[in-house]
Amino acid sequence: MLTALLPIFFAVLLLGLPIFAALAFSVMLAIQFFGTTDPIIVPMRMFSGMNNFSLMAIPFFILAAELMRIGGLSDRLIDLAKALVGWVPGGLAAATVLSCLFFGSISGSSPATVVAIGSIMFPALVAAGYDKRFAIGVIATAGTLGPIVPPSIALIIYGSVTGTSVGRLFAAGLLPALLIASILIAYCIVYASFKGYGRSAFPSLREVGSAFKAAAWGLGLPVILLGGIYSGVFTPTESAAVACMYGLFVGMVIYRKIDLKNLLSTLNSAGLMSATLLLITAGASAFSWLLAITGAPTQLAGEVLSWTENPIQVMALFNVVMIVAGFFLDSASAIIVLAPLLQPIAAQVGVDPTHFGVITLINFSVGMITPPVGLNLFVAMAISKMTLPEVFKACLPLIGLMLLSLIIITYVPWFSTLLPDLIYR
Repeated sequence: MLTALLPIFFAVLLLGLPIFAALAFSVMLAIQFFGTTDPIIVPMRMFSGMNNFSLMAIPFFILAAELMRIGGLSDRLIDLAKALVGWVPGGLAAATVLSCLFFGSISGSSPATVVAIGSIMFPALVAAGYDKRFAIGVIATAGTLGPIVPPSIALIIYGSVTGTSVGRLFAAGLLPALLIASILIAYCIVYASFKGYGRSAFPSLREVGSAFKAAAWGLGLPVILLGGIYSGVFTPTESAAVACMYGLFVGMVIYRKIDLKNLLSTLNSAGLMSATLLLITAGASAFSWLLAITGAPTQLAGEVLSWTENPIQVMALFNVVMIVAGFFLDSASAIIVLAPLLQPIAAQVGVDPTHFGVITLINFSVGMITPPVGLNLFVAMAISKMTLPEVFKACLPLIGLMLLSLIIITYVPWFSTLLPDLIYR
């Protein structure tokens, strides 16, 4: 059945069906024609796949991100980033990366980060004389920090399908996100120095303090969430509901940017995004269930370990597999389908599940800026009014830097394991 499942899936996908329908329909066809089980079990597995306490956090985090976005937080985070790094060569581009890091810690979403920061920073970069291809490449790539820096929707999904602690995953994502952001900022500085782009004046302490004060309510959210999780005040799932209430309070009471009309529109858009993601999760759950009952993880583990048991070689192979999968699947679907297959094998060669989760996420973050399914590319197209090939070419040098970051994080586990081990020792 396994040999029939994957060809059926890709054939159905090529017909133009939505990803969740392609996942579920391919499972039903495989069972109908090559299995002995009643296909009625597929919707049952889809429902049980969504019946997970951790997944309840997803709609709340999406809503919180939308509330903070329309609540005027993006402007304040950008002003803070400019005050901190605007004085370096290419300071505006460096501020873009830092803004994406800040906003990613609130949204947990890559496309949302690109929309919120890119819609403001792309016109500003072009007006400041930056090449538009360089500008959109930086924005699209820096947007991938959204799912890596905690709290992260993608890490919640990974934790739910592998049984890994979401709290440990949140802690594990922080240092890798800072590493990637630092590499991207260094690239902006070198590129700007070569091109002769200008920089802002060195800010005074008063200006930095003022920027911090203006953005304090936004920056307070990840502090409250992570502090509450690690102190045991609430679970990662409950923290998502706290984020919603906090975002609503800040947007309506503090910044006064959200009115009833905006709120209803935000609830509608967040509901649509949540429904889409949960449907994909449901379809992928049925898909991964069929892979499990056919013994695919065991077969795959046997095949891989028959070639080599060297952790370096195994992780290199898995990185290639996940990057290729990221070309064709969105990150949520790819995580649900591949993580249960690959994580047990990685564990057998001594790779920590938390560390593997971060590696998985970075791989599929690269997929966000590679066609044909790279969502960040399509968002960047809408922002820049450029074609898909133009945006992809603009991202190529930065994709190389993402792959460099991936190699470092893969083979230096310290980046992923230091904070979880300190917090949960």
